[in-house]
Amino acid sequence: MNIQLNTFLLASLYFIYSALLSNNLLITAVGISFTLYLFLIFLHKIGKELPIKELIVLIAASQWIVGAKIGYNIGKVHYKYYMYVEEETYMSFVVPGVIFFYLGLILLKNSLSISAITTYVERNRANTLQSAKLVLTIGLISFLVSRTIRIPQISFIFFLSNLLIYVAAAHFMFLFPKHKFRIFFSVLLFMLILSLQSGFFHDLIILAAFLSFFLFSDRTTYIVKLAVISLGFSGLYIIQVVKSEYRAIIWESQGNVSVFAAFYNVLENEFTPKATYTTVNLNPNQEEEETANVNTRLNQGWIISKIMENVPKNQAYLKGSTITEAIESAILPRFLFPNKKGAEQALINFRTISGIDLNKGTSMGLSVIGEFYANYGVYGAWLAMLLYGLFLALIIKLLIKGLAGGSPIILLWFLLFFFQVVKAETDFIKIFNHLIKSLLFFVLLRFVLKLFNLQLFPQNPKEIVQ
Repeated sequence: MNIQLNTFLLASLYFIYSALLSNNLLITAVGISFTLYLFLIFLHKIGKELPIKELIVLIAASQWIVGAKIGYNIGKVHYKYYMYVEEETYMSFVVPGVIFFYLGLILLKNSLSISAITTYVERNRANTLQSAKLVLTIGLISFLVSRTIRIPQISFIFFLSNLLIYVAAAHFMFLFPKHKFRIFFSVLLFMLILSLQSGFFHDLIILAAFLSFFLFSDRTTYIVKLAVISLGFSGLYIIQVVKSEYRAIIWESQGNVSVFAAFYNVLENEFTPKATYTTVNLNPNQEEEETANVNTRLNQGWIISKIMENVPKNQAYLKGSTITEAIESAILPRFLFPNKKGAEQALINFRTISGIDLNKGTSMGLSVIGEFYANYGVYGAWLAMLLYGLFLALIIKLLIKGLAGGSPIILLWFLLFFFQVVKAETDFIKIFNHLIKSLLFFVLLRFVLKLFNLQLFPQNPKEIVQ
């Protein structure tokens, strides 16, 4: 309680500064202060609990509020990527929406203790090691098969199976705590190689974030936590700066260039000091444009603002149609409902709701708050965000109390279930589809393994979380 009170007081002091001394709008000051509050709670929980709830809302607040505020400060420097509605209009909708989302998540208390995992592994080392080896074997076999066989109908199953490699890595970080940093960076290097080959870095960032939670303990100091987080943000910034140019190189080369050499050359070109001109500044707005380009990749707010500008002016409220489609897509079997919407529907919804016609090969998402607004308007979206947060809290409780029988080891599996949920830019159809199908995959995996007398969570009544 003292931590929460102190955190609230610090956030309140920043609110006073932001509202009175920085001349921010009152609602903007509330949003930025709330983001700071989330970050401080997140920082405190790292090493003590799995801060999955705080991570989800913090990423959303960073992209929807902080990124949007930077966008308003920068102004219109690109013909497409800018804030389409006034700051007060935007923030008056988004800030309460984020707060309602967080309230929904914390309505239910969940046992997310990291120390419980450590205790469980120490007392069940042999069983946990056997389980970790089993999960790693399945993940590696899936990875090798998926690299040689391309079957679109089961590609998502391969994707989920491949994630088991990282679930196993989390197990090994607790089984061999003296080598957890070595395990973490080995996995990080493996993920980096895959990302360099594809040109997509989302998986690297998300999986690294999940695994990094297990690097800390309840004795880790705030300085160490801040240092690791700062290092992570630095890596994220570098990726955002260079990824567009890097993709252009490797995609045009069609595999005829070393990915490491290409990435190094892009880094060298980007961060080598450029020649300065003392007589004529060829592009006086270059620094501002570079800042805007980086923020555009981190700022989901411009898309949300475009939705608010387009709906209901040019597109009537959808009255829940895309949400219904998402639920049907995840739950209904395709062999019985061949006409149900698929993942490609997200692109159609994006064009309809935002009014933006994407170029071929470009991928963008509406975000849940933007999609809720397009369906239900301002007040309906607030209610939907509250219920969405409550739904995720129920899923967490189901995982801990139901599917894992109270075993704290289930926390090591959260990256499998929440891989899409943590993305603030993702459409509801992708989030819900991943969440439901990952749960079904998990249940089916346990069922099949039990047929061979293999257990993912060997039950010991003394180790069950109460």
